[in-house]
Amino acid sequence: MTASPARRRRLLFIAPSAYPLGGVQEWLSTLIPDLQALGHRVQLAIPDGALHDAAAYRRTHPGIPCLSFANPSGSAMGRRRCLMRLLLAHPADLVLGVNIGDLYPAVRALRRNAGWSTPVAMTLHALEPDYFADLAAEADVIAAVIASNRLSQGLACSLSGMAPARSLYAPYGVVRGRRGFPPAAGKRVPPLRIAWVGRLEQPQKRVHDLIPILTALDRGGLDYRLTLAGDGPERLRLEETLRPWLRRGCVTLAGTVPRQRLLDQLYPEHDALLITSSWETGPIVAWEAMAAGLPVVSSDYLGRGLEAALIPERTCLSFPCGDGDAAAAALQRLADPALHQRLSRAGAALVRSRYSRSRSCQRWCEAIEAAIALPPLPRPAAAPPAAAMGRLDRCIGPGPAETMRWLFRRRYVHTQPGSEWPHAVHAARFDEEQLLHQATRLETDA
Repeated sequence: MTASPARRRRLLFIAPSAYPLGGVQEWLSTLIPDLQALGHRVQLAIPDGALHDAAAYRRTHPGIPCLSFANPSGSAMGRRRCLMRLLLAHPADLVLGVNIGDLYPAVRALRRNAGWSTPVAMTLHALEPDYFADLAAEADVIAAVIASNRLSQGLACSLSGMAPARSLYAPYGVVRGRRGFPPAAGKRVPPLRIAWVGRLEQPQKRVHDLIPILTALDRGGLDYRLTLAGDGPERLRLEETLRPWLRRGCVTLAGTVPRQRLLDQLYPEHDALLITSSWETGPIVAWEAMAAGLPVVSSDYLGRGLEAALIPERTCLSFPCGDGDAAAAALQRLADPALHQRLSRAGAALVRSRYSRSRSCQRWCEAIEAAIALPPLPRPAAAPPAAAMGRLDRCIGPGPAETMRWLFRRRYVHTQPGSEWPHAVHAARFDEEQLLHQATRLETDA
């Protein structure tokens, strides 16, 4: 099936390249080819620099057509100027920002000074205060927000003041694993093989909640094996706290596992997926595991309620976030082959109906068309002056200073990818606790 000629769109995604692996990158690696297969002309633009490696990104995702752009000075003004050149050089029917905060100030400058009128959409992939601050501050240049989760779609309106017609929804999509439908119900052979897949960090993924869960599983006498697939800032600390289980061989730290190996090997070799997160805007790993026939045992994370996909006792088993005893009790229930089989089939059916790759692409096409069809925004207000990044900025102003840096090849040295190309550029007037409080209210009132 291809798009009709009138609907074949030129689409430009702009995303970071510092982390070639991850949920957002995997989403792009499936969505872009699917949009191309429908006849759309799609390009992905990624930064190239000291900490954002465009060549490494291309090697990891060889099927995606990538443009690269570079900021020769490393300054905020330099980021905006190179984005402006990119947008002028590559006309599109819709530009989609993927965690590149300087895109929106660049668009503001183009709209005011060059008459540039292409609509721009923010794709929203996280419950982070600064993303919603960008959405509020740049509301007169962002035509639409496309959220991958119903909760983040609602927060774009309640926190950022986005008009409901401009807050759109399109979920992630996954391919079915090689396992297909699970086998007919029968006696399960111990051990229960549990997979945990994600970034090894605490605030969102709550990776250290695994310790009380394992302690409770041991106390209950369940024969199990847990595989952790992923890497992150808590890896060293986790290796230390998991040492007793690692020595016994009932826990394995697999490190970063390429997506194809997740689909072809890790999911088919396990019996359940465990999620411990405090919030999610997917998660893709849940849909991938369910497509492979694995039941999901999940925390009551923020984002689960409004999405209404992981429904306790129907499509998953759940436990209060941070409750190790309840999580262990839910995992122990999967020793019942009939329950395991029922959840496995329900999960596979859910993915087919809502989160398949084809269904996701359809929803993204609908959201893209809706964003393009929105009434154009009026000419935006003037941007506040760019923040001074050094003595030269303070002496002659950010604009002239940037020109001097470009002429004399002076460059800022960044130590973090998020400093070289920030995901967001506006500081929120509320902290993460206040955001999560508002998110809880939305989930509770729904």
